[in-house]
Amino acid sequence: MRNAPDRQAIESAKDRPNSITPDAIKARIMAGEIVGALDYPEADRPLFWAAIARVRDDLPAVKPTWRTINEQHVDGLRTRQKLFRICPRQRGVIDATLAGLLALAVTCAALLAGGLPA
Repeated sequence: MRNAPDRQAIESAKDRPNSITPDAIKARIMAGEIVGALDYPEADRPLFWAAIARVRDDLPAVKPTWRTINEQHVDGLRTRQKLFRICPRQRGVIDATLAGLLALAVTCAALLAGGLPA
């Protein structure tokens, strides 16, 4: 990937989960973590929202998801948290490995069916 952080940045981001910079959040997400605003102290959450906006501009594959964190059936209340994770396969996007495999399969099928036209 063109925006992939190096291994040292990923390890340092895991060591400092409270660092709220776009690079630190990007490293956590690219390492496979799911991040949310509740990972940080309440006073630092505006910094998180600013940083995650920059991360989403840089990496369009970062998508939001929702998780229920509290549910009260008697009152009918549900508290949900917005989380962010990387979604490598999106609708309309094909990765290079899959495209190469499909090209190889078509070529093999054409060869088995009687050869390629000259």
